[in-house]
Amino acid sequence: MRDLRDHTQGGAPREAAPAATRRQRPAPVAAPRKPIPWRRYGVGMGVSLGLAALAVGAWQGWVWLRNPELMPIQSLVVQGQSPRVPAGVILATVKPYAAQGFLWVNPDQVRHALAAVPWVADAEVRRVWPDKLQVQIRQEMPAARWLGGDGQMLNTQGQVFQVPATQVPSGLPNLEGPANSGMQLLQQLAIFNRTLAPLGLKVADLQEDQRGAWRCILSNGVRLLLGRDDVLPALQRWVSIAPQIKEYLVPGATMDLRYTNGLAVAMPTAATTSSSQ
Repeated sequence: MRDLRDHTQGGAPREAAPAATRRQRPAPVAAPRKPIPWRRYGVGMGVSLGLAALAVGAWQGWVWLRNPELMPIQSLVVQGQSPRVPAGVILATVKPYAAQGFLWVNPDQVRHALAAVPWVADAEVRRVWPDKLQVQIRQEMPAARWLGGDGQMLNTQGQVFQVPATQVPSGLPNLEGPANSGMQLLQQLAIFNRTLAPLGLKVADLQEDQRGAWRCILSNGVRLLLGRDDVLPALQRWVSIAPQIKEYLVPGATMDLRYTNGLAVAMPTAATTSSSQ
């Protein structure tokens, strides 16, 4: 017979065993509250306030130092002024910079401002302790008119500078040539003038074109075409024969010296003659 003891106990069915109890997580425990580090905060705030006070003090010190009245410029010494560079113009140019005071005036800025004044080639600017500004002006020395524009001239170094057209001196030779050829034209002008000296003539107008050909107008109004090659020998030959052709040396006459054995002459009336050397 089947043993029903597993199913019954005293004729009644056996109760089922209770289900296994589920594992539960322990309830979180609150961490203890840390005290507020008031001392650290106080130190940090004190440092911040100290830095802010230093910044404000530094700014106020900077503003104080920038005050032109702290060390004003009491005297301005200008050397090199002339009728072409009057003292009034120099003073008007320097005044805005001198108003910055001795500590803050910038000599380089003053020098650049003065260099823009007509007839000023360069300027030396120095601060002299404790309240003096010294300015030394170097003027442009004109050597010739430069036909590149109104009021343009060449100085003795062959550099182009410009002044108002009404201030260009009279009696200067006219030079014209490629850009940056000023010094070459001045040198050629000096050579031509030495060559023409026996005739008592000078070059009034000298031109070099883009091909390197030379032409000039003399002080007596005669125009010479010299070409590109053997320019000086051609001029020397002409000087040697010029006394023999005085009747042709009239203002407006053009003489072409680009011939090896002679020259061509065009008189103002456009008549052309030839003369063998």
